[in-house]
Amino acid sequence: MTLLGVVLAGGESRRFGSDKARALLGGATLADHARATLAPFVAEILLSAGAGIPDRPAPGLGPLGGICGALRHAAANGHAAIVTIGCDTPFVPAETLAALAGAPGAAFVAGTPIVGRWPVGLADALERHLREGGDRSMRRWCAMIGATPLDAAPIANINRPEDLAALSPPDRARGRPPR
Repeated sequence: MTLLGVVLAGGESRRFGSDKARALLGGATLADHARATLAPFVAEILLSAGAGIPDRPAPGLGPLGGICGALRHAAANGHAAIVTIGCDTPFVPAETLAALAGAPGAAFVAGTPIVGRWPVGLADALERHLREGGDRSMRRWCAMIGATPLDAAPIANINRPEDLAALSPPDRARGRPPR
């Protein structure tokens, strides 16, 4: 069975001021950079917003809503698990993604839990958790399901326009994260 890559991009981008997924870096959108980063490790890639995957059980549930919808989509299409990164974390190192892709169960990057691997069998538990309300943080969800934290180098997070502007011109052309 294969892995589905998911670029989580359904947030409100309040700190950024506009849709981060469509922000340009070196002539490509952040979502496109994230897709390129995931491509070697998954069979298919979808965006969790817009025409991609709808949030489940309802919109506005943050990354977990996008993950829940992606898990349902993955199960319906024969994938064993999903691998997620954010459109604002498009530069996950290849060795980190390889470790996640090869993990036997649920796993996430310790400092950046939005970057993770989630088996499709978690869909029912996640949907129940979202319906119950309460703490919808990625860290809480990871603890609840006993996901394995992976140690990895810090991953650049592009949350504000100045984070994007901090990339030097050569880095922009190569799509590299800030130093």
